[in-house]
Amino acid sequence: MGTPRLGLLVLAGLFGLAALEAQSLCLGAADKMTAWIQPYPPAPTMYHQLMLSCEVTGDASDTQLSIKEFLWEKEGSREPLQKGQSNVLIFSSFNESHLGTYTCTATGPLGTAVATYDLWINDLVNQVFVFPRETKDSYVVLRAKPEQPLLNFTVCLRSYTDLTRPHSLFSYATKAQDNEILLFKPKPTEYRFYVGGKFVTFRIPESFLGSEHVCAGWESPTGIVRFWLNGKPWPRKGLQKDYVVDAEAVITLGQEQDVFGGGFDVRQSFVGEISDVYMWDRELTTGEVAAAMYNSPSPTPIFGWRNLPYKIHGEVYLKG
Repeated sequence: MGTPRLGLLVLAGLFGLAALEAQSLCLGAADKMTAWIQPYPPAPTMYHQLMLSCEVTGDASDTQLSIKEFLWEKEGSREPLQKGQSNVLIFSSFNESHLGTYTCTATGPLGTAVATYDLWINDLVNQVFVFPRETKDSYVVLRAKPEQPLLNFTVCLRSYTDLTRPHSLFSYATKAQDNEILLFKPKPTEYRFYVGGKFVTFRIPESFLGSEHVCAGWESPTGIVRFWLNGKPWPRKGLQKDYVVDAEAVITLGQEQDVFGGGFDVRQSFVGEISDVYMWDRELTTGEVAAAMYNSPSPTPIFGWRNLPYKIHGEVYLKG
């Protein structure tokens, strides 16, 4: 709807880490070296810093340290982008001009290894996930996760529904705790926010004005929880002081996980529209929440609507 839609090349590996795909190809020295390219953050966000790291392993100790030269090239460019001992390629403000296929050639005592990396984004601005009916098998899996356990985080999303029964919006489950992080709405005038299986409640006025944009943030050292509705902060509460959120998680929209990656209950399924989903590994300020409301996230999220790695299961549709 006026915003360019850029292609998505979905993620490396079975779980996938963002809107990108990396492939590794080792050449020479009897396959003694292997190279691959790792992005930081895993799901790049437009107009924020992006770092590509060329990682190398082999059958000798300290293979990464023994590499003599890293050559970075981009398909379609005549000149190399970078050549030297640094294995990192940095984009200070990642934008559309940086999209394309990148190659890192690592040369060392074991030979040469080449890794290719296709960088694209999946910008979902002005689109929504539509959950048209009550089911136990329709949901969206977010194919990204934190790189390390969380001591702070913020989750934001927008929902639009006329449900009056309980329903799940955002479910982050680990093998040890199905409600590791959960944003749940038991009734139209109440939100429950779970961390590590325990929750606090935020009561809101009943509204017939349309969609609701909510953000919930938590910090481990104090246990303080912050909650915003349509950009307005609610009184702070406390939950799970000194807790650590596990990074090995399955994240779903529209269904609550009662077991890791499943155990859905049709009576808690979401019906309506969800959009503008973001997650950060830090707490946001009220100003940063306001920016997220308009899909101008700052700081860089773990994942977000401007480049969302996802997989649809069942009857869910992406619509403009």
